[in-house]
Amino acid sequence: MNIVLVPTAVAAVLATTAATAGGYAAPIIAVEPVAAAPILQPMRDWTGFYGGLQFGRVGNKGPDYCAPKNPENPTGLPYFCTTDAKGPAYGGHVGYLRDFGRFVGGVELSYDRLKLKDITVYNDGGPETQADAKGDMIRAKLLAGYDAGRFLPYAAVGVARAKFDFTDHNNDPYSGHDTAFGYGAGLKFLASERFMLGAEWMTHEFTTITGDTDIRTIGLSASYRF
Repeated sequence: MNIVLVPTAVAAVLATTAATAGGYAAPIIAVEPVAAAPILQPMRDWTGFYGGLQFGRVGNKGPDYCAPKNPENPTGLPYFCTTDAKGPAYGGHVGYLRDFGRFVGGVELSYDRLKLKDITVYNDGGPETQADAKGDMIRAKLLAGYDAGRFLPYAAVGVARAKFDFTDHNNDPYSGHDTAFGYGAGLKFLASERFMLGAEWMTHEFTTITGDTDIRTIGLSASYRF
């Protein structure tokens, strides 16, 4: 009986081998393509205090005419009658940021020394003259930004207090100060966990004794995060 079974088993193995050699193929299972998930910039924690220095340029866009002191407005900045005076600006700042996820809010206090070169000034009935105005400005700002990882684009609103002094061609000193609302935009960049770089533009509309004038600043900053 065993002699009969062995040839039968061998025949079965040979038949299976032949079927395989004859082109048998396993069924192909179709796989649905999966769309890759969008890669989001990982959020950073911007929360914390910071302080540093800034430098840049200041510009003045004022009335395109010169006029004597306005009796209805005896206060304000000095006789700014120019439309295109520029100069350097530099100072320091301190601030605090709070990270709420994708939204980042903050406050910042800054101080700047300013110089407007070759402003046109009224000369009490005489010819208009040129002078350099030196001053300073203190600003308190609210920041609202978007956490884009190492970058933080933001909008800013705030209040500024400015004071300018200059001497006319008769060596008569002039001085004035004013407070104004301002707005602007900026971008901060986390160079490291402790070091932050930034760029910012802001404008403020001040009142002079001859009319309104826009004081605009644009600059770069470097801050240390505490």
